[in-house]
Amino acid sequence: MDARSEVTNRILSAMTGVIPAAVMDQLEAAVLQSLEDYEIQERSTEIVVRDGTAEGLLRKYLATKRIEGKSENTIQHYERILQGFLLKLDRRLYEVGTFDLRLYLSLYKEERGVSNRTLENIRKCLSSFFSWLADEGFIPRNPCRGLKNIKYDKVMRKPFSPEEMEKIKNACRTPRELALVGFLQSTGCRVSEVVSVDTADINFKTRELVVYGKGGKERTVYLTDVAAMYLWEYLSSRDDSSPALFQGRGSQRIKKNAIEAIVRQIGQRAGVDTVHPHRFRRTLATSMIDRGASLLDVQRILGHEDIRTTQVYVYTSQGNVKAAFERYAA
Repeated sequence: MDARSEVTNRILSAMTGVIPAAVMDQLEAAVLQSLEDYEIQERSTEIVVRDGTAEGLLRKYLATKRIEGKSENTIQHYERILQGFLLKLDRRLYEVGTFDLRLYLSLYKEERGVSNRTLENIRKCLSSFFSWLADEGFIPRNPCRGLKNIKYDKVMRKPFSPEEMEKIKNACRTPRELALVGFLQSTGCRVSEVVSVDTADINFKTRELVVYGKGGKERTVYLTDVAAMYLWEYLSSRDDSSPALFQGRGSQRIKKNAIEAIVRQIGQRAGVDTVHPHRFRRTLATSMIDRGASLLDVQRILGHEDIRTTQVYVYTSQGNVKAAFERYAA
């Protein structure tokens, strides 16, 4: 029975006993004639995106990552890499083989001259996407299983030395710059976390605050006496009503790229190379370990899910290694 006939039957059933039987035939004819020019289908209440294109599958993948709690910065990173890959793709996703991926990565490195570290990050992103496609049944097999990790030189990124930190503080020209440097050094917060902090979040009595990191996970970070002093002096110099801890243009909340630009300019004035917000985070981790903190404590302060990530952040100077050797082995 087609949809028109089913609708007609429902109408006739509803009118049975309401109108004379002699009129029913006329009603049936009138309804069928009225529905002749319309396409009728049953309403669907399923919340399903029926888009099997590569772009549609990418949207589903990103939606999945968002539900899993990945940060918007991470999702945008995935999107940029995967959209670039799909633009180069000349076949359907289920037709992609391991060699196609090897060729794509090889050409990417050749055309853009990126490092093996960058190329490995792209491989990881592709692997995550194709693993998801295979797990969800969109492709019969995962072509990334045949891709081996891309080796790259692991250079230990150094924290700021005490001398460099003094140069950076001395190069600050405004209360906001000094407060920002002190806040980054004391809390080890990510830039995205600094942006979202409100003045009301700061407890100056206990010198602590709660921040929300990746995946919306909250943790408590702390201010040193000096950092709290810088921050109080900065807030006292303001006459706006913005709730944001750090103010950008006008009374707007400061943005991520503005913080990066500010610390970069301070570094240039101080004569210190590679000054960026994340390096303050590394400096805090190394300083805590040097002073006897456990790796677990540092992990909690930085908000790392995996302690192996924390290990990467901690720089062990050769002087500390020699001191440990003389203490325990000599």
